[in-house]
Amino acid sequence: MKRHIFLPLLTYPDATSEFMISNAVALAHHMQATLTVCTVEITIPNVSNALSSLIIDTAKMARDAQALSRKQASALTRLAVDEAKAASVDARTRQIKVEEPFVVEALAQAARAYDLVLLESAGISRPVVEAVLFGSGRPLILYPSAPFGGRIDRVAIAWDGSRAAARAAHDASIFLEKASKVCVLSVIDEKPMAYETGDDLVENLLKSGVPAETTRVRARGEPIGEVLQSKAFEVRADLLVMGGFGHSRLREFVLGGATQSILTGITLPVLLSH
Repeated sequence: MKRHIFLPLLTYPDATSEFMISNAVALAHHMQATLTVCTVEITIPNVSNALSSLIIDTAKMARDAQALSRKQASALTRLAVDEAKAASVDARTRQIKVEEPFVVEALAQAARAYDLVLLESAGISRPVVEAVLFGSGRPLILYPSAPFGGRIDRVAIAWDGSRAAARAAHDASIFLEKASKVCVLSVIDEKPMAYETGDDLVENLLKSGVPAETTRVRARGEPIGEVLQSKAFEVRADLLVMGGFGHSRLREFVLGGATQSILTGITLPVLLSH
């Protein structure tokens, strides 16, 4: 079954980088997936009044912001189409025009029609990542702003036996099935957990023909996200898989420690699922 990847291209206030487009095209080529490139153009309602006009020209600022967003959208679309064509990737384009405060909701809704969403960690607001992660119902791969080859050969799974971790491992199955090595990482001094659950996961992966092993590490007070990424690098993982933990109250997300540290600084591609 052919997979479908969704790549939002943000245009305001910061634009998605060329690195992210190259990473998305490379991953789509590796997965033999379609790639839908979706530019997000912002619109800004006219909120000027006589008093504000005496201080700053808000109407002109809005026009300038919208013009910049359109210009960035056009340039990014051309680049994505050209790179996809060069890599023989089946790429489609679409566009979202939305008032700036509603970008997060629009992206979460649009992402629901695809198998996988790709976002860049740098240059975007945390609410965008949170909206897609918790509101789309789809797994998300978050990339640093750096070039990565599209091939995902080694995978590390952050495992604590939780529902979120199980969901993430399941959503990463397309990568696990093709991996040459899977490492199940468990941090054993951060919270109580049943050690055998990681062993059970490894046993089932091995029975499915996936080369897997368990690795247990101690955080020793360090941020969990940093510990997991450091160990993933040590085992030469191309992708770190982890559950995104959070709940909402009055529309404000309260994040688990590992999710929080991942969202504030990543060093390798991370598949997050909720």
